[in-house]
Amino acid sequence: MHINVRDILVESVGYSSTYKITGERPDLEAVILTRDIEGEISISRLDNSLLVRGHLATEVELECHRCLSTFSRPAEFSLKQEYAEEPVDEQMPFEGDVIDIAPLVEQEIILGLPIKILCRLDCPGIKEAQGRYTKEDNIGVRLADKAHITKGTHRGRT
Repeated sequence: MHINVRDILVESVGYSSTYKITGERPDLEAVILTRDIEGEISISRLDNSLLVRGHLATEVELECHRCLSTFSRPAEFSLKQEYAEEPVDEQMPFEGDVIDIAPLVEQEIILGLPIKILCRLDCPGIKEAQGRYTKEDNIGVRLADKAHITKGTHRGRT
């Protein structure tokens, strides 16, 4: 999601320009988008930097932590980030006349996700696994044979 800011860089401090974002679906490392990003951002000229603000919406593919199925969930987030050619503190860098806001979008999506991702609140979990892992299961017997667990006074010592 590259935005050409050449026109803003030549303007005086306080100048602002608004951009409509439509049809953008960048390749993000940690998030899979299932719908294009839509929204609006404004870029303002500051002394030695540019301020990007806006509100965007998309849909992301997630995996349920209980049943491990994939599903799509809407994601809405606000952006507020300062960019500079020589960044300090919390500023993000940009080179030349182009700002890439894809890393910022990815970061905001990840920060907006819940700690426990569920496809629905009453998700029962993995239905196929119920009753599969019992003591009589062959997998359990094979693991016990390989473990060579012994009882005695030397338990836990090497």
